[in-house]
Amino acid sequence: MKNSILVTITTIKGSRQYTITQLIKKFLIGIFIFAIILMISTFLFIRYLNSVIETKNMELKKSQSDMKNLIKQKENLNNKVFSLENNIVLLEKNISLLEDTISKKEKILSEVNDRIEDIERIIQFTPPKDVEINKRLDLAKMDLVDKQFILRNIPNGYPVVFKGISSPFGWRKHPIMHKKEFHTGIDLRAKMDTPVRATADGIVNFAKFHKRSGYGRLLIIDHNFGFKTLFGHLHKIVVRQGDFVKKGQIVAYTGNSGLSSGPHLHYEVRYIGVVLNPLNFMKWNLKNYNYIFKKESKVKWQSLIKAVKWQEKLIQQQLSHKGQ
Repeated sequence: MKNSILVTITTIKGSRQYTITQLIKKFLIGIFIFAIILMISTFLFIRYLNSVIETKNMELKKSQSDMKNLIKQKENLNNKVFSLENNIVLLEKNISLLEDTISKKEKILSEVNDRIEDIERIIQFTPPKDVEINKRLDLAKMDLVDKQFILRNIPNGYPVVFKGISSPFGWRKHPIMHKKEFHTGIDLRAKMDTPVRATADGIVNFAKFHKRSGYGRLLIIDHNFGFKTLFGHLHKIVVRQGDFVKKGQIVAYTGNSGLSSGPHLHYEVRYIGVVLNPLNFMKWNLKNYNYIFKKESKVKWQSLIKAVKWQEKLIQQQLSHKGQ
C-alpha cells in the first residue's frame, strides 16, 4: 500500500507483519516532536530550577552570613550586657562600701559628739548654740584645762581611801581629854600605814613630830593662792621640808602618834589662816566642779579664779617662749 508502512516482527515462533498507516506515522512524528519539546522544556526548567536553587543558595549563604553576623552581634551584646552587669555589681558593691563607710563615719561622729557632750556634762560647760563639733571640742578643752589647773592647785579629793569618818569637822567632845572643843579638821578611818596622798600640788612646810599640838607626826603642805593642808597622827612621813609634791603623790602613812585613840588620819584644809570644812573639799572633783562654790562661802572664789587663770596664762606664755 502506498500510504502504509509495513512492520515485520520476528520471534522464535515465527515472523509477523504489521501495517502502520500514514496517520500513525504523523502521530509518531508528533510524539517525537512533543518528546523533543518536552526534553527542551525539561532542560530549560531544570536550568531554571538550578538558577532558582543557586539564587536560593546565595540567599541562604547571605542569610547564614547575616545570621553569623547577628550571632556575633548578639555575642558582643551579651558580652556588653555581662560587662555592664559586672559594672553594676561592682558599682553596687562600691555603693554598699560607701554607705558602710558613711554609716561608720556617722557612728564615729555620733560617738565623738556623745563624748564631747559627756565632757561638757562632766566639766559643766554649756557651749554656744550652733557651734561646730571641732569648735565645741576646743572650747571644752580650754574649759577643761582651766578646771584641771584649778584642781591641781587647790586641795580636792580624798587624801586616803575613804572608809568613813570617825569624827567630823566642828564642835565635839574630845575622845581623850573629854572636854568640848572645836575640831578644826576631820578624822578619817584608816588602818595603820595606809598611804596618804597630797590633795594638790604644793611645797612641804613642816614634816616632823609636833609635841604641843597633840598631832604627833605632822605634815603641813603649802599650796597656791593661800591654801594649806595638815595631816596629823602619822606613823611615817616620806617627804621633807622644802620638797615640792604633786597632787596624788604619796607623802606619808597613817598612824596613831600624838594625842590619838587609835590609827586614823586627821586632815585639815585652811585658807589664809581660816579653817575650812575638809569634807566640802574632799567631795569636790571635776564632775561636780561647782559644788565647792556653793558649799564654801569663806573663800572669795570669783577673785581667786581670776588669779588662777591669770597665773595659768602666765605659765602658758612662759612655756610658749621656751618652745620658740
